[in-house]
Amino acid sequence: MKKRRIGIGIGTILIIVGLVLGDIQIKVGNRQIQANTRNIRIQINNIQDISWSFFRSPGESLTKELASFSATKQNLDVRTYEFTQKDFKTIMKNLAESGVNIRIIVEDKKFKQFQNTLKVVSQEFSWYKNIQLKSDKQMGTEYIHAKVNLIDSGFIIQTANLTKSSFASNREHFFQSFDPQVRKSLHTLFEKDWNGERISMKDIHPNLVVCNINCRGVIEQLLSSAQTSIIIQTQYITDDNIRKILKSKKNLTEFKLLVADTTDNNDLINFFGNTYARKFKQQYNHTKMILVDNKTLLLGSMNLSATSLDKNREIWILLLDTTIIDTFTTQFYQDWKKS
Repeated sequence: MKKRRIGIGIGTILIIVGLVLGDIQIKVGNRQIQANTRNIRIQINNIQDISWSFFRSPGESLTKELASFSATKQNLDVRTYEFTQKDFKTIMKNLAESGVNIRIIVEDKKFKQFQNTLKVVSQEFSWYKNIQLKSDKQMGTEYIHAKVNLIDSGFIIQTANLTKSSFASNREHFFQSFDPQVRKSLHTLFEKDWNGERISMKDIHPNLVVCNINCRGVIEQLLSSAQTSIIIQTQYITDDNIRKILKSKKNLTEFKLLVADTTDNNDLINFFGNTYARKFKQQYNHTKMILVDNKTLLLGSMNLSATSLDKNREIWILLLDTTIIDTFTTQFYQDWKKS
């Protein structure tokens, strides 16, 4: 019994040390609780100013992304929740025939799915030895919901799935870059998820937000620390803790939440009031964007829900580029006025 108490005591000390150092992960049931407070602070203090191309849909997004895929010479790694857009499938077949190596991680058990995307795409690509596909089974996540394309030495992080509606009728946003350090980190994340290996904070570039590892900590910290403004354009906001933080920030100089035009968002509008929250009706609002104090912009795949934060694989990027922020802000207020 004495040895058992000593063992428990040592274990408790190790957990406390891990919590302080911030790189220990504790799994309770299906929820992985991230204990990384110290690392979150370090990460936020080390965000870098990364720039390149920022665009949205509807608009030039399909032409730009198809051109980027078509230019691939060696390797193409794709993460997506849904993949039905025919032009991308055609390009991938042509790339495979020319010797490009393609790997795709796609969800096979989508929420309210009408078809198994992995099964359909696997059948379409079955004749191409250079195309490999996997689900998130080996990752242990609820959904693979990240939307990231690694194209040779570059990458695109986006809010959009590879579907017709994402490019033709949804409001979506895209960020493309050739930053070597972010590209290296994204490649490491893809490799580890492909092989079912554990991802740690050391694998994540300071500009990357990865669920279910550092995303809740980063987002809650950024929102809680907002001094002047919070602008969010997203599909929905259902996570209780995020709502509480936002509720406490309603009196900021600028506070606006723009969500999709669905009945599910009626509760959000009632919770915050029409002065602060509106539905975007011109396009389907599938984008996921957060701007804090007009200086830190987040773009990526994650909806503000508990499932996204705690169970899915989601990837966002933090951007400080003032030109990109100005572009987003201008676009946001155009959408806000039409809501």
